Amino acid sequence: MDTKVNYYKIGIFVISFFILLLTFIFWLGKFGLENVKSDHYVIYINESVSGLNVESAVKFKGVEVGKVEEIKINPNNSEQIQINIKVDKGTPIKEDNFATLGTLGLTGLKYIELKGGSKSSELLEENSSGEKVIKAKISVFASLENSTESISKQINEVLIQMKKLFNNKNLNNISQILNKTQQITQNIEKFSKYIISKEKSLNEILININNITTKGTNSFKNMSNAAQQVNNAANSIKLLSNTLTDEIKKGTYDIKSISEDTIYKMNRTLDTLEDTVIKTQNLIENISNSPSDIIFKKEIKKLGPGE
Repeated sequence: MDTKVNYYKIGIFVISFFILLLTFIFWLGKFGLENVKSDHYVIYINESVSGLNVESAVKFKGVEVGKVEEIKINPNNSEQIQINIKVDKGTPIKEDNFATLGTLGLTGLKYIELKGGSKSSELLEENSSGEKVIKAKISVFASLENSTESISKQINEVLIQMKKLFNNKNLNNISQILNKTQQITQNIEKFSKYIISKEKSLNEILININNITTKGTNSFKNMSNAAQQVNNAANSIKLLSNTLTDEIKKGTYDIKSISEDTIYKMNRTLDTLEDTVIKTQNLIENISNSPSDIIFKKEIKKLGPGE
C-alpha cells in the first residue's frame, strides 16, 4: 500500500480554495453587502451629461447620499440618457423629488442633485418595469444655453430685417423724408416768427371782431324790439277796431264826421306798420342769405355831390 503523500496536489487544492474564498469575499463585499445598504434608482435625462462620470456624487439638497453607477443611452429612446444611481439606504426619495445636473465650480465636472420632496408626499415606488424612476428637470446651464441659442436666433433675424430695412433705396427715402421734415420745421419757424411780429395787429383784429360781435348782438336785440313793437301795434289796431265796432253798434259816434279823421290816422298807422315789417323782413333775409355780413361787411359811405 502506497502511503506516500502527494504534496503537489494538496498545494494546488489549497491555493485554489483560497482563491475561490477571496473571490467570494470580494463579491460579497462589493455586491452582496452593497445591495443591502443601498437603494437603486433610474434617471432619464434629455440633455448632455458631459462632465458626469461613473462614481460621480449624488447629492440630496447639498448632502452627498450616493454615487452614479452607470451612464448609458436609453435603449428605448435614443434622445435620452439613462443614469443608474445608488443612494444610501433610508434616504427618503419621494414621488415629487426630481433630479437635475449640478456643476462643481469651474472644473466642468458634474454631479446629480436631488431636489423637492414634500413631507406629505409618498415614498417613490417601483413602476411596472421594476424600476424606481426619479423625474428629471433641465439644469440651469442647459436652460441658459437654450435661451442663449433662442436669443441668438432672434438677434440674427432682427439683423436680417434691419439689413433689409436699411438698404440703399430705403436710405434714400429716409434721407428725403428728413430733408422734407427739415423744410417743414423751417417753415413752421418762419410762420411762428411772423405770428410773433404781427401779434399787435392780431390783437387789434380780435378786439375788432369782439366789437363787431357785440354790435351784432345789439342788432339782434333791436330786431327783437322791432318785432315786439310790430306785435304791440297790431294788438293796438285790433283793440281800436274792436272798440270802434262796439261804439258804432251803440250809435255813440257819428260815422260820417269821424270816419275821415279816423281812416286817415289808421292809414298812417298801417303805412308805418307796413314799412316796419318790410324793413324787418329785408334784414332777416339779408342775415339768412349771408350771416357773415354782420361781422365782415363794411359800411358803404354815401358820397356827397361831386365826390
